[in-house]
Amino acid sequence: VAPIEQPLSLTTGFSPQDARLLVSDGLVDLLDDAELEAVVAHEVAHTKNRDAAVMTAVALPIAAAGRVGSLLAGPTAGVEHGSVSRADYADALLTVGLVVALPVGICTLLLSASLSRAREFAADRGAVAITGKPAALATALRTIETAVGERSATTVPRAEIGAFTIVALDVEADGAFATLYQRFDRIVATHPDLETRVTRLQELMDSQERY
Repeated sequence: VAPIEQPLSLTTGFSPQDARLLVSDGLVDLLDDAELEAVVAHEVAHTKNRDAAVMTAVALPIAAAGRVGSLLAGPTAGVEHGSVSRADYADALLTVGLVVALPVGICTLLLSASLSRAREFAADRGAVAITGKPAALATALRTIETAVGERSATTVPRAEIGAFTIVALDVEADGAFATLYQRFDRIVATHPDLETRVTRLQELMDSQERY
């Protein structure tokens, strides 16, 4: 249990044997017992499915492409003491690296986002299988997302752990490119839309009532 006000839950570890489940004080204080049980069950399902290991492996090409981009964004061997010199072999190699890595990075980003969303749906189903309480998970998701939305941008953890949390922690963009950024963010979102998740949980509730 981490002394963090932000409502967080996530799992780490590459196998169920070395897995660790983190929940924050903010989450424990925010949810009732049934909701907290549902959230823990969701994380247990992630552990059973080895999602932390899978998503870490999938993210490696993205990190590599980002590293090439960051190298090109800053000074290279062709820039010395503020004076641009002739491009050398290092510049050429970095440029080729970006050309090769960028399309790979974009494709991998899209595929990893899609895989991440699918594994969130699977963890939701796993939580219901464990607890038998889809309504508790649905209310927990709504409560957590509302609480996250009320936090300032400076208190929200960034992308490094965002993919491993139970709800998306993205902060809304502003400025001239806000609309474009939000559309792109939906495409590469690591979590399904909340309403879609709740709808699927509602279907599970309806199924329970029929049987």
